[in-house]
Amino acid sequence: MKHSEKIKVTNQIADAIQRGSDSMGYISEAGTFKFTLPSPQVAGTMTQQRTYALSRAIEIMSRHERFLVD
Repeated sequence: MKHSEKIKVTNQIADAIQRGSDSMGYISEAGTFKFTLPSPQVAGTMTQQRTYALSRAIEIMSRHERFLVD
């Protein structure tokens, strides 16, 4: 997975977390993946909520990174 694609997918996961989605699917050349997402942070500023969502998205990507390699 190229770095730019990794950033794009990480942001998509963070967006889904902020929307309150339970899960998110991703299709790559390596296969189809479904991620279970944590609950969004509802307290704090928008910046704090986005930071929380991005940090959780980065954790999810690093756990699944070995499966997302081209």
